[in-house]
Amino acid sequence: MKRLRHYWLWLPIVWAMIILLITSIQLPEQKTTEKEVAFVFVSDKHEHANKLLEAFVRTANQKGFTPIPTTSEDSRVLEKEKLDSLIDRGVEAIFLTTLDDTFIQPSLERAEREGIPVIAIDRMIDHSGVLTSVVSDNIDIGRMAAEQIAAKYSNLNRPIRVVEVRGTAKVRSTIDRGLGIREYEKQHPSEFKIIASLTGNYDTFQAEIEMSRWLEEDIPFDAVFSHNDDNTFGVVRALDTYGYTDKTIVSVDGVSDIYPLIHNGKVNATVVQSPNEMMEVGFQALEQYLNGKKIAKHYYSSSYLYEGVAKD
Repeated sequence: MKRLRHYWLWLPIVWAMIILLITSIQLPEQKTTEKEVAFVFVSDKHEHANKLLEAFVRTANQKGFTPIPTTSEDSRVLEKEKLDSLIDRGVEAIFLTTLDDTFIQPSLERAEREGIPVIAIDRMIDHSGVLTSVVSDNIDIGRMAAEQIAAKYSNLNRPIRVVEVRGTAKVRSTIDRGLGIREYEKQHPSEFKIIASLTGNYDTFQAEIEMSRWLEEDIPFDAVFSHNDDNTFGVVRALDTYGYTDKTIVSVDGVSDIYPLIHNGKVNATVVQSPNEMMEVGFQALEQYLNGKKIAKHYYSSSYLYEGVAKD
């Protein structure tokens, strides 16, 4: 019993080893002889990313590839290191949801020289080293969100005052969703006005902090366009803390925890993306490429608005 009495002292070490094993792949330097395809994704903290991961592993196995998933853990440096290791390994192809496509350009150039196709998933990357990008039409998503907000205030006799809670800076999905809602604003200047743009970084905690800071200024507003559901969870917490119950919130992604918030009226709607379709289209593009067929520079996967119970 004495030997087991202090077993708990070892638990942090054991958990650290388990987490390291799950999130970091030790990639040998020698080139592989298997049909391996890799997936480098930004973080495993988000349900949408985990849906992409599940779809990647399932689709790779179905199509006869050996899947190698690995996360960059929200680190630009680690992301580049993972890409370089996979190129050294000589994998068949690399699927990628990047944190910063500018930072990894040297790796993309290396992949191009080595003849390893890179397929961007849920990211639009304009680079010769990227075979194709498979994304939602994020500009259209921004428009859809704006139209949904406008429909909620169709009888208002002044511009709708909208707060935008953006995703990660410099990421193409963030840029394009912002472009979409701003296009609507330009087309309807007397009806729709973005009065603040906050950086939520696709992170619940940061979105809550940024929204709370802005609410402290006590500026009147009507609605929030949140760039993804993780942001939205933080926005809802902030609004609850400050006692706001009458604001329209439109979100993006369609993760499981957003639906109860829609059904109880805390969130108006979310634009649901299609991670399974994204990955399926990505593998179809890879197969066409391997068969010598021409590939488009990008493909759009479907998305749709899910609206719940209307607020009083």
